[in-house]
Amino acid sequence: MTQHTLFVCVLCRFSKTDGNQAELSAGQSLFDRLSAGLAPDSICENIHLHPVRCLGACSHACVVAFAAPNKLTFILSNLSPTDSVPELLQFSGQYVAYADGKVPHKERPDAVKQGIHAVLPHLPLDSKRWTLRCEHL
Repeated sequence: MTQHTLFVCVLCRFSKTDGNQAELSAGQSLFDRLSAGLAPDSICENIHLHPVRCLGACSHACVVAFAAPNKLTFILSNLSPTDSVPELLQFSGQYVAYADGKVPHKERPDAVKQGIHAVLPHLPLDSKRWTLRCEHL
């Protein structure tokens, strides 16, 4: 079975306009809420939730990435650590269900449509064919 991973930056901070001075970072709060929502008896059980210390989009917090072998990688940003959770869980199931990860735009939840920071193509299966020759460097 394909390993699906949802990376969550746990260092993402609440915006200054949020006024939230909680002990947890916004990213950690998002991670905790997603962890609680990934029920073992749902399609989401096939998503491995993985905390990371940075996804490199700090000015667009909160940031997550959906990745799996031979599937598109979705990087989402500007997510609410509370409001986006149900839609991220919904998208988790959709991402697992589509063989190439390409969930049709019209089926994606609003938080996903509005939060797309980047969509990366899957790596080619035959990586030898795409090897760069760096002999002259």
